[in-house]
Amino acid sequence: MKKKSNYLLLKIVAILGVVTFIFIAQRSFDAYIIRILNLCGIYVILGVSLNLINGFTGQFSLGHAGFMAIGAYVSALLYMSPELKEVNYFITPLIWPLSVIQIPFALSLIIAGLVSAGVGFLVGAPCLRLKGDYLAIVTFGFSEIIRVLFCNLQSITNGPLGLKGLPSYTNLWWTWGVAIVTVWFIKNLINGSYGRALKSIREDEIAAEAMGVNLFYHKVLSFVVGAFFAGIAGALLGSLVMTIDPNTFSFFMTF
Repeated sequence: MKKKSNYLLLKIVAILGVVTFIFIAQRSFDAYIIRILNLCGIYVILGVSLNLINGFTGQFSLGHAGFMAIGAYVSALLYMSPELKEVNYFITPLIWPLSVIQIPFALSLIIAGLVSAGVGFLVGAPCLRLKGDYLAIVTFGFSEIIRVLFCNLQSITNGPLGLKGLPSYTNLWWTWGVAIVTVWFIKNLINGSYGRALKSIREDEIAAEAMGVNLFYHKVLSFVVGAFFAGIAGALLGSLVMTIDPNTFSFFMTF
């Protein structure tokens, strides 16, 4: 009981320490340092979500950049004002109803994550039957397909011109708030029954299946959760840099 109380106290102190640091940093640090700290928070989200797939589940995925791109574009198209969309889409008009929609940034983050998770399910359901290098090749191909597709969907993504002048909603509260939630969620997932199933799949799929673990369900679960947080990270990155184009999310973003 005393050990639990000490652990809870330690968590409270850690959270208060992070909140205090962000409060001071947001008001005292220069723009360059704040930008670096924001990028660190975004990469924490990406690293933890990718580790769920590659580390804890043992599935060699190279498709995280594709999920980031989906999240960035979905979020931007939802929180941009109609006037800003009209300025960006000066060659090919944006399709309706995206041309008139504008929702709060927080809601756009959630929707971006859900859309990325949905795509993660559609990709993971057939692809996660593969293993090792074959899975890596397929997920790498998915990431490149998304990039090329976004380069050519002129009436939705504005093609290679990308989206410029995005509102800068991303700040330290957003990036590190989401990072803390990501770490907390995945830590609890891993420490529960689902986490034990994922780790058993990583160690020996045949033994895990013999013990009653549903391989397909748990592999897809880790892929979908990882894609969800990757989509949110992509949305935060897009608002931070205030401009996105398909080549921003090349294969190297996965690393």
